[in-house]
Amino acid sequence: MNIMNNCDSGDTVLTVLAFSCFALAEYLLSVLKKSDKAAAVCSCVSAFIAFLIYSDNLIFVLCFAVIFAVDKFGAGKYFRHIGAVSVLLVLFIVKPPFIDVLILIIMLVAFTVTHITAGQLIKCREQLAESREETVRLNRRIASLEEYAKTAKKSAAVEERRRFSARIHDKLGHSISGSIILLEAAKLNIRTNPDSAEQCITTVTDNLRSGVDDIRQALREERPDSKTIGISELKEILGEYKAKYNIRTTLEIKGDADRITFRIWNCIKENLVETLTNTLKHSGADEFSLKISVMNKVIRAEFKDNGKGSDSFRKGTGLTAIEERTVLTDGKCIFPAQTDGFSVVNIFSLKEENV
Repeated sequence: MNIMNNCDSGDTVLTVLAFSCFALAEYLLSVLKKSDKAAAVCSCVSAFIAFLIYSDNLIFVLCFAVIFAVDKFGAGKYFRHIGAVSVLLVLFIVKPPFIDVLILIIMLVAFTVTHITAGQLIKCREQLAESREETVRLNRRIASLEEYAKTAKKSAAVEERRRFSARIHDKLGHSISGSIILLEAAKLNIRTNPDSAEQCITTVTDNLRSGVDDIRQALREERPDSKTIGISELKEILGEYKAKYNIRTTLEIKGDADRITFRIWNCIKENLVETLTNTLKHSGADEFSLKISVMNKVIRAEFKDNGKGSDSFRKGTGLTAIEERTVLTDGKCIFPAQTDGFSVVNIFSLKEENV
């Protein structure tokens, strides 16, 4: 203190050293030791010492020590209010020069803005870390669900094959086994008793014919109709699209869907894939719907999204392919002009032979 008193800038040197020691202590206790309470005690001690050896320049150390103590003791959302009251109380007690008060106010405003910004950044960082953890958890869950779906689908296929093979065995196994026995008997009697051998062969023929009829009947019963296949394929395509691109999809079918032929189902399916691709590339939509209406003479299929609409557009490769595919299925393709999204309408005629 004697050396600095002999210098013209002694108070300035004292302030800089005090600030440096205060900042270093705060850093070591708050960051390296990760102890907010110890840093708060350090702030209180620094404020007390600055108050005891008060000089004009130490007002900055004093006020900032008080501010840090308020912050470290967990004022939370009341930090600005408590800090302002504390600083006003200090200024009322020590009564510093006006120029020091003005400089102090500017510094405190800058500190407050920085403090708030840092708090928001820390909050954003924590939210980002939580979002990343949530994303990892959801990805793991999705992977688990996909693996479960694959396993369930494979198990269902194995069970279906087992059930079908058992049904074929029940329908045909006994018939074939009996026919083999009868053929062996006919072979033994073909020379000694031709009439008996002929009767055996006739019985075998009837058994095998009946068995073949049973197999055909079983195949007809096991094979799903075009309606079931068509709806299942459309739902699978829309569900996969929704899962991959987070776009809401809906399927609505009105009327007797049994009247839709396999050719029309296949055309609708291929056009659906094409329109979904166009929606993803050009529309910017977050919702897609497919509405199929079976009326008396026609079938109407509308593919619509809620993205960018336009009164005029140029048909590219995808839309041209949709139009050509629809025409080849004896249908008509329409592109209605609208501003609340983009839609494609397919109209297929219902002929008597298709019903």
